[in-house]
Amino acid sequence: MENFLNNVYLGRNDAWRYVMTVFMSFVASNVGAGLILGVILAAVLLLRGGAGALGDLSSFSGPTLLIMVAIGFSASMFFLYVGLKFIHQRDFISAVNSRGYLDWRRILRGAGTWFLIVGVLDLVSVLADPSGVRFNFGSGFWWLLILSILAFPVQASFEEIFFRGYLMQGIWSVIKRPVPLIIINSAIFSVLHWWNGATLSMSLSITVSTFIIGLVLALVTLADDGVEMAMGVHIANNLYVSVIHSSPDAGLGNLPSLMVSPSDPYTAPLTLLLASALLVLILFRGRYQDLGRIFR
Repeated sequence: MENFLNNVYLGRNDAWRYVMTVFMSFVASNVGAGLILGVILAAVLLLRGGAGALGDLSSFSGPTLLIMVAIGFSASMFFLYVGLKFIHQRDFISAVNSRGYLDWRRILRGAGTWFLIVGVLDLVSVLADPSGVRFNFGSGFWWLLILSILAFPVQASFEEIFFRGYLMQGIWSVIKRPVPLIIINSAIFSVLHWWNGATLSMSLSITVSTFIIGLVLALVTLADDGVEMAMGVHIANNLYVSVIHSSPDAGLGNLPSLMVSPSDPYTAPLTLLLASALLVLILFRGRYQDLGRIFR
């Protein structure tokens, strides 16, 4: 745990360096990506329906948003790299793990384990009450699959490297206590997801669920001395809730997913707690001492 967190001391940690890196990673990157996408989308809309089509905001849903996600978070990843390399003056990999190289097996293990857990729990839920589920296997599904594979690995990887890597290491330089570190990091992560819900109840449910998954991913990161398994879990989760089973009242709206059903904002956090407990038990089977070190 401390090997990974102490990577923060491989570079410079003045407050202004964090301000600049955060600004570039979130503001500058999204403004730049937004300008490029705005020009492209405006041109497409004008070709489709003249100037009046610019008011058709519904055109900016679903697949279009996935393209925006891919471009926006690619820019964010680039600026995070620039911030770490040239502003903090340390290697980018130091925000990923303490091993010095990217471990793809850990990413695949995290992704596979989470996909299996969520898939089994979801299957049980659908079999118990299939009435609210709409099944779809049209051509739109394949476009969704392609765009999601392009978008979510970049988006989820950036969020894990930024929140569970860069930010958690930065907080560690001030707060040398793992439990408060995990809670603060997860609270920041969850608050930023408030706007993903279409209704107040959904926003509350998503924020609580994101806080729970933030706690779990921070725990996994510290116990494994790196963000790779957390990256895998995050990628698999986003692919599942967009491609396999989505909800029209979630962040991306109506998607041509394999299954579509309304979200239950009350049971979702409880299901997530069960899935998270299973995840930790499976990933760290035979390694529970690594989890115990966090709470000593």
